[in-house]
Parts: sequence; C-alpha cells; structure tokens
Amino acid sequence: SKKIQTVCLPSRLVEALGPAGDIIPTYVKSFFADGRSIDEKIFKDQAAKQNLLGGDMEKFAANAKEEKLATVSEGEPAAAVAKEEEKTTTLSSSSLMNATAGGSTETFPLVRPSKTNKNEGVYIYLDEVGMLKHLPLNTRASQLAQQCGYHPAPNFYGDVFVGRVSSKPMLHNIDIESGDIMDTTKEWIVRAPHENVLWQQAINEATGRSGETQPNHAGTEGVAAEATGNDGCSYTWLQNEEEVELTVPLIDDGDETVNKRLIKVNFLPQKVVVKYNNECKVEVELYSKIDVDGCTWTLDKKNLVITCEKARDGEIWPRLELSG
Repeated sequence: SKKIQTVCLPSRLVEALGPAGDIIPTYVKSFFADGRSIDEKIFKDQAAKQNLLGGDMEKFAANAKEEKLATVSEGEPAAAVAKEEEKTTTLSSSSLMNATAGGSTETFPLVRPSKTNKNEGVYIYLDEVGMLKHLPLNTRASQLAQQCGYHPAPNFYGDVFVGRVSSKPMLHNIDIESGDIMDTTKEWIVRAPHENVLWQQAINEATGRSGETQPNHAGTEGVAAEATGNDGCSYTWLQNEEEVELTVPLIDDGDETVNKRLIKVNFLPQKVVVKYNNECKVEVELYSKIDVDGCTWTLDKKNLVITCEKARDGEIWPRLELSG
C-alpha cells in the first residue's frame, strides 16, 4: 500500500477561498481529474440500486426522467418508449462524465464537529465516482471508517484525503497529521464511535424516524446474491473479506444424479470456468484477482460449490463480475 503523506494547503488558495469554510474539496478535486472513463455497466447497476457511496445518482435519475417526459409523447409505441429509455440512460451517463471531468469530490464524515469533541470534525475526501471508474478498493480508508464506528465499513475507491475542520467561531480547516490517522489510540478515533451514535440519535429524534442504515454489500452478511450463467440459468454467490463462494446448479431437478467425472473447473487469476458434460455452465471474469492455489470445489447434491480465495485479504467486492 502507498505511504500516507501529509499535504499542505497552498497559502494562496487559503487566502482566496478562506478563511471561512472547508476549502479541501475545492483543492483536491484536481487530483481526481484523472481522465478515466466511467464503467457503463456499474453505472446502470448503481442507478438502479441508488447505493452509490457519496454519489448523486438521484439527481441524474431525475434528469433522465425529465428528459423522457419531455421527449416521449402519450400513446407512443412501447418499442419507442424502450428506445427512449435507453437514450436517457446514455444521456445520464454522459452527463455524469461531463460533470466530473474536472474532478468531483465527495466528503464522508468520520466524526462531525460537536461540543463533546471541541467542535472539531474529521472527514474523508474521495473521488465521487471512484467506483464507476473501477478504481481499486482503498481498504485502509475502510478500516479507518470502521474504527470510527461504521459497521459494515463503507467501500472507498482510489486515493482519498483526510482533513480536519473546526466549526468555531466559524467553519474552517485546521491541521491534522498522518500520526493522528495511523495511531488508533488518538482521542478523536477512540471517541468517534460514541459520538457518531449520539449524532444519529439526535437526527432520529429531530426527524421522528428510526434512521437509515447503510446497505450491506453484495453477497455479504450471509445473504446470497444472484448471477446468470452461460446457459441462462441462475447461480448464487457469497463473499467475505477472504473468500468468494459460488453455488452453481449443474442439472435440473429430477431423479438424475451428478456425475463427478463430467465436472471440469478451471481457475485462472481473474476468471472461473465451469463445465459439466462439456457444456459451459459458468464463465465469469471476476471483479478482482483470486489466489488460484487457494481455490477448491465440492459437490452438494446437484449443486457445485466453488470457493475462491481472494488475492488481497480485507477486500469486499462491489460486484462479482468485472464489467467491460
């Protein structure tokens, strides 16, 4: 992993934008203008799920809906409506790419300013569309969020920045050193879980709601996620920080039994191929790499259960497949 570095805000930027306000989002967004394209398949999935970490999918979904209402007239054939829906999805994706071309920063609160922490908050500043760019998981950032009381820990993608602000007498940036982040005995980290609970309780009381919880990642918490094999049949998969498990039905329900000698499983660094009786059941290019030597399979009645050891421990995949 990369070494944690301390970055100083340019004095000219502080003079131009400060002293009031958090100027880190403006400063770091140029670091996220990397010219990478957005993964169309992940974009569509996240647009449907509305689970983009720190993203603004609702805004783009609303834009797409307005465009559809403006261009599809009443009584138009269903085929034309479907075509227009495809068009608006493309427009939304293009809009997102244009909006983030110069870099787009999202802030994630590790702990918010309050009376109990001397009105000082610590935030992660991340690439708002890092997942859509297929940037690598930043497990160190996720571990820091977990230490601050977030369970399950959110996924962060690509390099992130960590900054500190004070809300008194007005919001402004204050110093934070790398040691303040790496040393888990620092007071702000130790107190963060309790302070985040207090903040959530205050929000719940103010809104009269029980509060929303962070959605689990696909295939976690023992809840299997579904995927589609080469023959059109569905299979399921689970994951934790060390392994990913695929359960593939080999034959339809009936009296027929599975012949182990007809099973062929090929493990590649980032692909799994399953064949039964020379028929390709699953050929999946995985989201991230696996340790081929740590992969096994076993037969559970008519289901093939495949266990793959992840090449990098502590990595939670947002999806099973590496989309094109």
